[in-house]
Amino acid sequence: MFKFKIRNLVWVLVIVLTTTACKQNNNSESDTKLPLPTVKVGSPVVQDKIVYEHFRAVSRYLQDVNFRSRTEGVVTKVFTRPGDEIRVGQPLFIIKPVELTALEKSGSLSKGMYSSSDTIYSDQNALTNMVSVQEGDYVQPGSLLASAFKKNSLVAMTYIPFNKVPSIKKNTPCSVIIPGQKPVDSYFKRPLFIADTVTQTQPFIVPLPSNLQLSAGMNLQVSFKEREIHQGIFVPRDAVLTNEEETSFWLMKMTNDTTAVKVPVTVGLLSEKNVEILSGAVKPGDRIVTQGAYGLPDTAYVKIVK
Repeated sequence: MFKFKIRNLVWVLVIVLTTTACKQNNNSESDTKLPLPTVKVGSPVVQDKIVYEHFRAVSRYLQDVNFRSRTEGVVTKVFTRPGDEIRVGQPLFIIKPVELTALEKSGSLSKGMYSSSDTIYSDQNALTNMVSVQEGDYVQPGSLLASAFKKNSLVAMTYIPFNKVPSIKKNTPCSVIIPGQKPVDSYFKRPLFIADTVTQTQPFIVPLPSNLQLSAGMNLQVSFKEREIHQGIFVPRDAVLTNEEETSFWLMKMTNDTTAVKVPVTVGLLSEKNVEILSGAVKPGDRIVTQGAYGLPDTAYVKIVK
C-alpha cells in the first residue's frame, strides 16, 4: 500500500513538471515572437571644424564734437541736418550779431556791414548727430548749435561673457557682422574697465573703418575663432542621449545585428546637427543607433531598418 502511494506521487510530480516545462517553452516562444523596436544605425565620421564664438555688439562713436555760437545774435542760415556728413572747412551756420540787427532796424546799416555776420565752420570730418537751432532762433555766446560724431571714432562695442574674457587677447582677429553688408575684418583693441554685473559681461572695443557710415546704437555681431578641431569624431545629434540634468551622456552601440548596448560618452562641440565625441568609446566604423535609441534599456534587442 505504501509503495502504491509512492508510485502515484511520483507520477503526479512528473505530470506537474511536464506541464510547467511546456508552459515555460510556450512563454519563451511567445517572447521571441514579440515585435522588436526598430532603429536606424550609422557610423561616426571624422571631420575638421573651426569653432566660432558669436558675441552681441552695438555701433558706437567714442568721440563727438559740439559746435557753439561765438556771438549773441540770430541764426540766419542752417546748412546741416541730422545724419549729414560734414567735412573740415564746411560752413554750418550763419549768425547775425545783435548789433547788426539793431543797425538794420534803424536803417543805418551800410552794405559793407553785411559781411560782419558770423559763420560757424566745421573743424572736423564728422556726422551730424543733432541740430538744436533753426533759422530765426536767437542764441547767446556758447549756445549749442549742433553736435556730431567724429568719423574716425566709429567702433563696435562688443560684450564678452566673463568666462570667455581670458581667451580674448589684445589684437586678436575677429570679424564684425553688419546686417545687410559683408562682414568686416577687425580685431579686439582693448577692454573697457567697466563691467555689466547684470549680464555678467565685459565690454571690448572693436575698431571699424572710418569710411563706414553706421547709425549709433545699431545691433551688430562680433565673430571670433575660438579653436580648431582636427580629426574630431562626430555623430548625429539624435544619437546622443542624456539624463534630465544633462550631466551624463551615452550612445547605443550595436554589438551585432540585433543587440545594442549602452556606451557612456563625453561630448564636446554641440551643433544643430552633430555632436563631437571626446571619449574613446566609439570610433569610425562602429555602428551606433542614430534613430530610435530613446527609451532603450542598457542592453536591447532591436531590428535595424533603413
